[in-house]
Amino acid sequence: MRTRSLGTLLAGVALVVAACSGTTATSAPPAPSTPAAGPSVAPSAPAAAVDLVLRYCWSGEGEVKAMEQIIQAWNASHPEIQVRGISGSIKIEEIAASVAGGAPPDMVITCNNEAIPGFAHDQVIMPMDDLLTKIGADTSDIIPASLEWVKYQGKLYGLPFLQDDWGFYWNTDAFKEVGLDPAVPPKTPDELWTMAEKLTKYNADGSLARAGFIPDYPGKNLTELSQLFGCKYYDDATKKVTVNSAECVAWFDWYKKYYDKYNKNGELTKLVASKGSEDEDLFYTGKVAMGLFGEWVPGAAYAPNFAPNLNYETAPFPALSPDEYGAGFVNGNAFFIPTGVKNPEAAAQFGMYLMTADPSRAMAVQNASVPQLKSLVTDPTLTGVKHFGTFLDIANHPKTWTNPMISQWSALHDGMDTALDSVLTGGVASQKALDDLAKTIQADIDANGP
Repeated sequence: MRTRSLGTLLAGVALVVAACSGTTATSAPPAPSTPAAGPSVAPSAPAAAVDLVLRYCWSGEGEVKAMEQIIQAWNASHPEIQVRGISGSIKIEEIAASVAGGAPPDMVITCNNEAIPGFAHDQVIMPMDDLLTKIGADTSDIIPASLEWVKYQGKLYGLPFLQDDWGFYWNTDAFKEVGLDPAVPPKTPDELWTMAEKLTKYNADGSLARAGFIPDYPGKNLTELSQLFGCKYYDDATKKVTVNSAECVAWFDWYKKYYDKYNKNGELTKLVASKGSEDEDLFYTGKVAMGLFGEWVPGAAYAPNFAPNLNYETAPFPALSPDEYGAGFVNGNAFFIPTGVKNPEAAAQFGMYLMTADPSRAMAVQNASVPQLKSLVTDPTLTGVKHFGTFLDIANHPKTWTNPMISQWSALHDGMDTALDSVLTGGVASQKALDDLAKTIQADIDANGP
């Protein structure tokens, strides 16, 4: 998930977390005036409450307040299961060590899903399918793509609690300036290339005054773009790495095409290096006309704060195939239950509470994130925010994807990053760079499993 300061998505919207509804109690009948005959029986002692600890990754004041209100709402309506939250950044090693030491927290929410496959492979966390069946949980309202990023080898090892996806942004004033229709974004890579040429401007000294588009800005945009170009990193059925497929090679060559044209004197590199503290700075300041950015940009703490006069629109990113247009990459915050906890069923019940509308909506509002529920894709609280509907639709698209859920994911992602650098600036052919990477990762999978 993105690393960034989190702001409020809806300016002026109060955070309201409704208590989870419980069974309505009926009034007890009046006591009889004459006690019934028979020996007196001492009343049964009430069952002791189950106490759970939730370790969650947020640490900002607004985030913690929102999460604690969600916990308080649960506790008020579930006296039998009481939850205590502990906030702050979470290190993967910390969770693994607590499981090895026999004293893990009962539940964890990490601010990305990247640890899930490794933890599942090493049995640090519990599979949840049987637990959810046992408590009668219904996951049908969870967006299918959201469930995919908490699965490992076909089993659920967590629950998604808010997510990020990425879409296409364009500066409508820049479009008007060069005679492009500001209401019509590119829908294919070829259309993107043509528009980028028109939008690119140079200073008198030959430096870039404005880039039409930079394919590896603000990051490499690897996982965020791959499947729109037909490049899939891994085949679950065959357990084979496929990053060196013809589609992936052509996609890397697409990056290189931009560098060959626009970075002859290092101009793209210099422009990216000139950005300010915000990843989106070059878009905010008009130095990049089109880009791939996350759903948080329309949030009050981002574009409206840093560039209040910026006029822009949003849409899905261009795709090679019309069938893929509208899809995108999604991942997010993962709720999971460490191995060895005493009350996994109670923990699963709290996890499913997070999968209801009120907690999910409240944190989506606070964190400028896309909810993981189908029912919230059309929620007026979220659809009423300008531009946000684009990202709700991307999350719910049937071909939206996530990163490969294999324990080698970090090594594969880092290897893709290094391979692209070698292609763009090191003179290495795309096929060679990706063949070498595929060989390395495949060897690990063959030796240790995915």
